[in-house]
Amino acid sequence: MKKVFQEAIFFVAEKGKKIGINREKLKASFFPLYRLFCRVEYKIFNQVYLYHVEIPVTQRCTLKCKDCSFMMPYFEHPKDYGVDDLLTYMDRLFDCVDTIQIFRILGGEPFVYKELDKIISKALACNKVKTVDVVTNGTLVPSDKVMDALKNPRLTVQISDYGDISYKKNELQKACMERGIKCVIRSMADKNWFSAGDLHFRGKVAADIKTQLKRCAGICRSFQNGKLYFCPRASFGTLLGIPNPPRDYVDFTCSADKNELRKQIYELNQRKGFLACNYCDEGTDEYRPIPPAEQIRDRNQVEKWRETIGKQ
Repeated sequence: MKKVFQEAIFFVAEKGKKIGINREKLKASFFPLYRLFCRVEYKIFNQVYLYHVEIPVTQRCTLKCKDCSFMMPYFEHPKDYGVDDLLTYMDRLFDCVDTIQIFRILGGEPFVYKELDKIISKALACNKVKTVDVVTNGTLVPSDKVMDALKNPRLTVQISDYGDISYKKNELQKACMERGIKCVIRSMADKNWFSAGDLHFRGKVAADIKTQLKRCAGICRSFQNGKLYFCPRASFGTLLGIPNPPRDYVDFTCSADKNELRKQIYELNQRKGFLACNYCDEGTDEYRPIPPAEQIRDRNQVEKWRETIGKQ
């Protein structure tokens, strides 16, 4: 039964969009069952289950997508994350969970990160991690050192195909095929791009946020700077200035013991709303499809977007 439910989660999250299903509505319908599954796992079997965890290794990117869900173009001084810190925090996370279905390594653009092979190897060394994805925008072919680390049957290189601007995608795919590395190209038609809006405060009350989170139906946790957030909007948004209350994340940089951290991960999965929801349009009627990978040409766009935080 457990395996069947996990496969159903995978279908809803990864496959439904490819056969014409309205993925957003399907996710929202499935979200209560996902949370019930996590609750049963924890309360009855003492298991902490995370379907999908994303870890950024860098804020640097080779593109400037206007509606980047991780808001990369809006970091004034993008930086790499320290490899020793990342490895330490990954160890603590892996020690506190029983299953991570998908562990996704990304940026920015992960192939600009010089120590990427160490992050990949750490993820693959954990038998609690069922699959590892490395997500790239198809503008770079990594070094031989990284290519060697990618060669593992549990790992997939996911190339986001943004048309002509992903100008290395075919070269990268060929390099992967020659080395026996699993590689898929996700077309722009598959990506289903939406805009979550800028980071101004929406002024929603608790009941609105509760409804929004049900419709958002987030099952992708974001692991950044040693903290596990409910979603990427929360983790990246807090770096850009939205409030960051401690109850809205699990802190693996602190001295809390393993059982306490496990309890906090479970509670994060069960929460009914987050402050970051008040700075986001996902799960609302304002969350609409947009053209994928539209590039920022005017620097004033960046400054105007940043001003939404300065005015809070």
